[in-house]
Amino acid sequence: MKAQRILFLCLIVMVSAFLAAGCEPLVPTPTAQVIVITATPSPGPTITPTPTLTPTPDVTDTPTPTASPTEPVCTETEGQIIVFDTFQSQIAGRNMPYRVYVPPCYFQMQRRYPVVYLLHGASNDDTHWQDVGLLDTLNRGLALELYPPMVVVLPYGAYLLPDNSYPPDPSMETYLLRELIPRVEQDFCVWRDRAHRAIGGISRGGFWALSIAMRNPDLFGAVGGHSPALDTDITPDAFNPIDLALTAPFLNTLRIYLDNAASDPVRPEVELLSNHLVGRQIPHQYVINPLGDHDDDYWRAHAADYLAFYGGTAAEGWPRSAADLPSCLEPSP
Repeated sequence: MKAQRILFLCLIVMVSAFLAAGCEPLVPTPTAQVIVITATPSPGPTITPTPTLTPTPDVTDTPTPTASPTEPVCTETEGQIIVFDTFQSQIAGRNMPYRVYVPPCYFQMQRRYPVVYLLHGASNDDTHWQDVGLLDTLNRGLALELYPPMVVVLPYGAYLLPDNSYPPDPSMETYLLRELIPRVEQDFCVWRDRAHRAIGGISRGGFWALSIAMRNPDLFGAVGGHSPALDTDITPDAFNPIDLALTAPFLNTLRIYLDNAASDPVRPEVELLSNHLVGRQIPHQYVINPLGDHDDDYWRAHAADYLAFYGGTAAEGWPRSAADLPSCLEPSP
C-alpha cells in the first residue's frame, strides 16, 4: 500500500513538471519571421511614353564618357562617388549639393546606364546613403553580379525634404523634376525612359519617393519606400501615398517596394498603404522585418535588399552586364 502511494505521488510530480514546462524560460519560442505581403497583378491601362525633361540653365563641365573606336576592357573593381558641391537651385533659392555613384569603368565603357535617385531622411543630408553602406554594398554586389551596373544619384533635400510644401509651390518634387533630374540626364550618360529610371528614399525621403513616383508614373518605373514616414495628418490627399494608392492611375505600371521593422512607429500607416494597394490589386512587395528600428542600423542591414529591388530580377530587370547596355554615342532608347 505504501509503495502504491509513493508511485502515485511520483506521477503527480511528473505531470506537474510537464505542465509547468510551458512557463519555463528555456522552452523554445517561435522564431521571428520576415513577413512579405504581395498583391496579384490585374490588367490595367498602359502608360504613354515618357515626356522629355527639360534641363535648366547653368551648365557646367560634364563627366560624360568620351568616344573610343574599340570596345574597352574594364579592369576596375569598384565604382566611385562624384561629389557636386555647387548646384544653385532657383526653386530652393540656395545651393543644393548632390552626389553621383558611377559603376566601375563608367568613363571607359561608353554605355547608357539605368539610374536610381535615392533620397535621405529628414535629419540627414546627401551623405546619408553612404553612411548606411551604399558604396560598399554596391561594389560588392556588382563584383558578385548580384546587381546590374547602375548610376545612383544622392540629392540633398535641404529644407524642401522635411517641409510640407507641394507643387506648384517650391517643393522636393518640383526641385527634382525641374532641376536635378534634367541636370543629371544632361551631365551623365543614363537611360532616359521610365523603365530604367527609379526613385526611393528612407523615412521622410521614402514619403517623397512614393509621392513623386505615384504622381508621375510616366517618369519612373520603380519606387521604394524604406520605413517611409507618411505623415497622413499633415499631407494633402493629392500628395499622400496612402490616398494616392486609392486614386492614382497607372500604378499597375510601377514596381513598388515597401518595408519597415516590425516595431517601427511608421508601420500602421505603411500597412494601410499596402492594404489600399491590395484592394486595387496593384502589384507590390511589402516586407515587415522582425528586427530593427527606425534608424541607420536597420537601413544598413537591408541596403542590399533595396539595391536588388531597383535592378529587378536577372530575367526581367536591367541588363546585368555593361556590354549589354545601349551605346552612349546613340540617343537614349
